[in-house]
Amino acid sequence: MTVDLFALLCVLLTASSAMEETLMDTRVATAELGWTAYPNSGWEEVSGYDENLNTIRTYQVCNVFDSSQNNWLLTTFIDRRGAQRIYVEIRFTVRDCSSIPNVPGSCKETFNLYYYETDSVIATKGSAFWMEAPYLKVDTIAADES
Repeated sequence: MTVDLFALLCVLLTASSAMEETLMDTRVATAELGWTAYPNSGWEEVSGYDENLNTIRTYQVCNVFDSSQNNWLLTTFIDRRGAQRIYVEIRFTVRDCSSIPNVPGSCKETFNLYYYETDSVIATKGSAFWMEAPYLKVDTIAADES
């Protein structure tokens, strides 16, 4: 699976004042994002360009020849600041598995989005836990083919 994740944009809507606030917008990041990736090998954080040729930070992984992929990418802690509802926008690309010759059945064109509500950092590069159990699945995400 090749996935470039960028422009993670979290916008919240508070119930009391109907105010919108951006919690994280990686489109303006000029330095490393510092997200935690698993496994340590395979993931790369690189600079790229968006559709307007602005420099953006992205993550990519392509372990299609590994028969049992388990790729995780965890953002830094995002303080919700009392928000009751959070909207997440993720911009990504996925490579078509049929475009890669001789790939076993391990190639994936979707990914699962999870969240974990906490008041503090739960994982770091040295102590991350990579199991689905503590996380709540939001949805399986596929590329828009329009």
